[in-house]
Amino acid sequence: MRAGDGLVFSSLQSLLRLQAQVRTLNLAKRHALAKHVGIHRSRFKGRGMDFAESRPYQPGDDVRTIDWRVTARSGKVHTKVFQEEREKPILVWLDLRAPMFFGTRGCFKSVVAAEVTALLLWKTLSEGDRAGGMVQDDAAIHEFKPSRSRSSALHFMRELATVTQKEPDADSMAEFNQPEQVLIDSWQRLRRVTEPGTQVFVISDFRAVSDKAFSQLAMINRQSQLVLVSIRDPFEDQLPAEDRLRLTDGSKSLWINLRQKLWRKNYEGRAERLRTNLKQFTDKHQIPLIQLATNDSVTERLLKMTRGIR
Repeated sequence: MRAGDGLVFSSLQSLLRLQAQVRTLNLAKRHALAKHVGIHRSRFKGRGMDFAESRPYQPGDDVRTIDWRVTARSGKVHTKVFQEEREKPILVWLDLRAPMFFGTRGCFKSVVAAEVTALLLWKTLSEGDRAGGMVQDDAAIHEFKPSRSRSSALHFMRELATVTQKEPDADSMAEFNQPEQVLIDSWQRLRRVTEPGTQVFVISDFRAVSDKAFSQLAMINRQSQLVLVSIRDPFEDQLPAEDRLRLTDGSKSLWINLRQKLWRKNYEGRAERLRTNLKQFTDKHQIPLIQLATNDSVTERLLKMTRGIR
């Protein structure tokens, strides 16, 4: 294992090892709306594989579905109702913009995001469903169509590992001067490629999110089942008590003066507004919100994901 693997970047090997954790990740059974037949029950009732219930016969019902036992017992004609089996594809949108490459405790936010993505891919494939996604970095968006193929998932994770190990590119960063617009454009693209009934996971720290960007997520939620996964470092929510703090990227250092009370108040106020806006948006649209921290243990992360998806 290379130094820093699982801390400041994710290798393909570390993402492959996460397959062992899928047994402890319980994705809630969802009412699928997808147009393809699969192995999960749909909310639509009709002719299918699984018996759902018996109800009083209605004009137009197929006489072949009459439930003769219930009819004989009740004295009234009843018919059987079935549930179709439909698939539940998963699409993961992953934020790997510059602000995600940060961490003061545990690991980088980008590492948490990559590992959560890999877990969702492995879990989806283990259940026989299609998995795909989109990776947004500072320069471009990388798309991977939903597939049941293990080779497609490996291709996705290989690209994921590559992006987490990239050095900052000054040229691409120069173009990345409108972070709000990047989110709007990227989520517009996500909305266009999302099939009805897909479960969509948006994984980000949600920095620079605007009302227009939120509106794209609201539209995605109308046609699919949206889950937001917010990743934060404790430093971003509350500054430490020290007077001075040294930050480094491994080659350059920056000293921050934390004695200025007004600066500290403004910093923590921005963090609070971000959390409040995100919570108000998810509450308004009844969207599950999973909040992860960079210093969460593996057990804590899996528990939060399982509880948040239910």
